[in-house]
Amino acid sequence: MAALSRRSLLRGSFTLATAGALMKPYIVNGGATTATVWWSQGFAQEEDISFKKIVADYEKASGNTIDYSIMPYGPFRQKIVSAITSGSVPDVFPNNPAEIIAIYAWDDKLVDVSDVVDTQRQEYTETALLSANCYNNAQKKLPS
Repeated sequence: MAALSRRSLLRGSFTLATAGALMKPYIVNGGATTATVWWSQGFAQEEDISFKKIVADYEKASGNTIDYSIMPYGPFRQKIVSAITSGSVPDVFPNNPAEIIAIYAWDDKLVDVSDVVDTQRQEYTETALLSANCYNNAQKKLPS
């Protein structure tokens, strides 16, 4: 049996949470039929295969399309920084590394998606919900 590291456990938890979010076809209800998703390459090939299966299952269930890119960690992080700096961002990218979300939330550069999260709040632990809320310095508040 393979030993679990803290990193693999956290990555697996995040992947499961994201899978739950992508598996809900009712999430995309704004009229758009294609969403752009950037995803970091897994440490094992099976992670990438699982992500692709989640996307395919979501597309089949919802009728929507996910235009995704899977890239290695280093270039992925740089691409996020460049995208937010330029204002040309994808619809979804994971909180990877964690400080990126806190930094951009502080600078009021993220969209509050509390209304989307509220529809599936029961799918997440309280810890997961609290860790995803970052202070917005421009609005002087946490997301509701």
